[in-house]
Formats: sequence, C-alpha cells, structure tokens
Amino acid sequence: MRDTMNGGSGEGALPPPENHAVVLRSELSPFERLLRIFTKVRPGEGRTVALFFLQGFLLLFSYYIIRALREGFILTGHSAAARSYAVAVAAGVLMLVIPLYSALRRRFDPERLVPAISIFFVSNLVIFYVLWLREIDFGFFFFVWVGLFGLLVISQFWAFAADTFNTLTGRRLFPVIMIGANLGALAGAEVAKIAVHRHGLHGLMVIGTTALLLTVFLGRPARRAAPQSSRGVATGEKPVGSLLGGFAVVFRDHYLLLLALMIVLLNWVNTTGEFILADLVQKHANATLGPLADNITRAEFITGVYADYMFWFTLVGLAIQMFLVSRIFSKIGISGAVMVLPVIAAIGYGLVGFVPIFTIIWLVKVFENAVDYSLMSTTRQALFLPTSQAAKYDGKLAIDTFFWRLGDLIQAGTVYVGIRFFGWETREFALMSLALAIVWIFVAFKVSRAYRQMMTEKAVMTAPELRGSIADFYFTPGERSHHYLASDAFVDADPGDILTLAAFVDGGQPLPSWLDFEPDKLRFVANPPTGYDTEHRIEVVATDIDGLTAQGSFRLVSKDED
Repeated sequence: MRDTMNGGSGEGALPPPENHAVVLRSELSPFERLLRIFTKVRPGEGRTVALFFLQGFLLLFSYYIIRALREGFILTGHSAAARSYAVAVAAGVLMLVIPLYSALRRRFDPERLVPAISIFFVSNLVIFYVLWLREIDFGFFFFVWVGLFGLLVISQFWAFAADTFNTLTGRRLFPVIMIGANLGALAGAEVAKIAVHRHGLHGLMVIGTTALLLTVFLGRPARRAAPQSSRGVATGEKPVGSLLGGFAVVFRDHYLLLLALMIVLLNWVNTTGEFILADLVQKHANATLGPLADNITRAEFITGVYADYMFWFTLVGLAIQMFLVSRIFSKIGISGAVMVLPVIAAIGYGLVGFVPIFTIIWLVKVFENAVDYSLMSTTRQALFLPTSQAAKYDGKLAIDTFFWRLGDLIQAGTVYVGIRFFGWETREFALMSLALAIVWIFVAFKVSRAYRQMMTEKAVMTAPELRGSIADFYFTPGERSHHYLASDAFVDADPGDILTLAAFVDGGQPLPSWLDFEPDKLRFVANPPTGYDTEHRIEVVATDIDGLTAQGSFRLVSKDED
C-alpha cells in the first residue's frame, strides 16, 4: 500500500464545496513540507502556524524565566509550606479577576484584549524590578503574581488559538504550536540556569520582560494569516453578561463542570508533588551552603537547581510533543489522550509511596511534568475546540485560573493538616496522591465520554464520500503514462479535515511493480513492460483524521487488450 498526505486541484474538476475537506493538489511551502514530519497540514497554513509557534515560544520562554525567579525569591526568606500558602492566596485573588476579565471582554474584541493583557503584565514586571532595586522583600507577593500571570496569559493564548481555528484544524495544528511553546519553555529554563550566574536576578527579569513584550505584536497577524477553510465559524454570540463572568458559563454547562473538576484533581496531585520536591530542594540548599550563606547566594543556588529540574522535564516533554502527541491523537483521539496522565500519576505516586527515595521522586516528577506539559497540555487546549466562544474565553479562563488554583488551595489545606495534625511525610503525601489519581481517572473517563458525545452532536466526525466515479486508466504497454484523479474525487463535510489517500489492487494486494501512486499529485504513473495485457481493478481509499473512510475504484486496462 502506498500512503501519504494529499496536496492541489484536479484538471478540469469542479470546485470543491466551501470549507469541506478535499484532496488538494497545490504546492506546499518548504515550511509546510517540514511540518508534515509532525502533523498533517493544508497549503496556506504554514504562515499562521509559524506565527502562533513563535508567539508560544516567546510566551513560554518568558514564563519559565520568571517562574525560576519566583522560586528563588520565595524560598530565600520563606518555607516550602509558605510556598504552598502563597499558591492558595492566588485562588482568592482570582475570585475578583475572573468577573473583571469578563467585563473587559464585553468591551474589547479578542484581537485587542489579548495583547492588552500582556502589556498589563509587562508593566507589572517593571514595578517588581524597581522594588528589587530598592531591596524591598516581595517574594511572597511575586509568587502569587507569577501564578496569576502564568495561568491568565497562557490561557488567553490558547483561547485565542482555539477561537481562530475550527475543531479539526486545531486538532491537527495544536501539537505543532505546542512544540513551539515547549521549545520556549526549554530555552527559558536553560537561559535561566546560565544567565542567573552571569547576569544575576535583575538580568533575568530584563530578559523575561523583553520576551513577553514581543508577544504583543504576533497575535493579530497569526490570526489573520489562517486560511478561510481552516478558521472557526463565527457564531455571532454576545459575551456573557453575568456578574459572575466565567463562573456562570462553567456552572451552567455539564461538560465544562467536568473539565473544571478534572483540572482541580490534576493540579491537586501535581502541586502535592511539587511540595514534596520543594521541601527536599530547600533542605539540599541548606545542607550545601550552610547557615552563613547570604540570601542572594541562597536564592541563586535554588534558582539554579529549579532551572536544571525544569530543563530536564521540559526536554523530555519536548521529545514527547514532537514525536508522540500527534500520533497519539491519530491513534486514540482527544478522548483517549485525556486518560493518559492520570494513569501515569497513579503509577508514579504509587511507586513513590512504597519506595520513597529521592531518585524515584525526582524521576516521577520529571516524567509527570513532561507528559503534563506536552500531551496533557495539548489535550486540555483541544478539549475546548468544539465549544462556544463564551466557553473558550470566559469559561476557559475560569477553569484555567480559578479552578486550577482551587486545586492548589485544597492542596495547601491538605499540606497544613497533614503536617500540623498528622505529622505526614513523603510516603503519606504520595499515597494520598495515588488515591486522588484514581478519582482523576474516573473523572477523565467522564470527560472523554462527554467530548465524544459533543463531537457527535456537532457532526464533526462524518465520513468522507466519493463524489462521482473514477475514470478508467488505459495504458499502452512499453510506454510511460499518467492518470489523474479529480481534486474533488473525495470530499468530507467536516471543516478542517484532511484526507489521506491509499491505492492497491482490488482485494488488498499491492500495486503492480510498474505502477506508482503519487497522492500529493493525485496521479498514477504507469511504466508497464512491453506485451503486458493483464487487466486490474484498482481501489482508492480516502481516510480522514478520525479514521473514517470512503473508497472508489477504476479499471487499469491495456489499450492493446481493449
């Protein structure tokens, strides 16, 4: 069987139905051909992918530098437990931020709102820089702020991308855009590790702020570069008008409620693991530097340790993102991918609970975060593709910020109770995470089922169809000849879908050695030997990205025989 992705227009063929998935025979750009290593793309999608890729890179590059800084600032003058309490404070602040955001969305369209939020956070970083120069302790407040910044800005980036593309286009392109984000995270972690020793904390703040500022200029061009057939359908819905903003959107939608619960469990489990790691890192710093080390030295040491840790889980996550995510989506879909991380978490924390040694904890956290920041992160963004605009912006913001931090809040409470009243240590916290991961598996299954139901109701999983018959191919033995399929020979009603073509002899046998099928060009190339007069029935199968198929056939006939 010969199998590859399609690409142009057939000669003399009727124009394909608007926004339908068809087999196109136009040239891909060099960058689009490169993208085909990782996913399926349509001609014209390269520019929008490149711009979203760059924006994601710069955003995560900035965030990882700032994230490394926050650990150094808070763990210098505060305990690991205080770190958990700072995370909880952010959840309370979000109670005010989410309704305020919904009020702003009523006034500004996404192309203006998203960069405005980034500019706001850039101005905040300038203020923190001035405070640092004045030697004012802001570690606790900076930690809370970074939590808000990371969730809000990153959530809006993916909401903007989900609003730009239709469901199947987003499913194809999100894994590649996430590669850009992961590369940015990897570069940010490595730059933080190197630059903190060369330029100090103030140098890192300047680098992180500059990268964030550059993202302001990329969103609008990225959105406008998307081909019309790849864009989401505008519904004309009005922004939510409730005083509760995104909370109201979540509470009235069963699917969003399930997503919110899943996010609470995900972050509860993950942040408990971060608490275990933070406690060990702080003890390691104290043992290595001794009690006489000043705060700046201690902050730089801890920042370096976290930069190294983030580098490794980001590197593993990048490998997963580049070579596995798109393939996992193709094999088990979004609905199957949502189940992967909770299963990994259950296995990992079960192992830590029974073998609580530092090496095991470090490896579990690296692998857990690697999968979280690659496969799970891409899956979480894709779960919003078939939802309404209110769900993408208001509901998604509430889930990605408040409900995310609610998991942190609950985790902070369990840390406090576990330490103060029960004297829990690593083993007990790991076994608690195991129990939570089992509950998480059940909730993820419910999300998976709800997602499949939504896709069915929206008719985004229709099978391709054969549009008319395929003409017979008459060849002359001993001569080279070509036979083209029409560009609209197969169509699919799903916007953003791409059809993969394969050809073989009727009955599933390989094509004759002298016959080649070139799906990119929609043509068969025949170079039969002299005297060849055997007739064949050739079957062509079109498969969409959900694995649904349509097929047509034609006769391969020698002119001498005919």
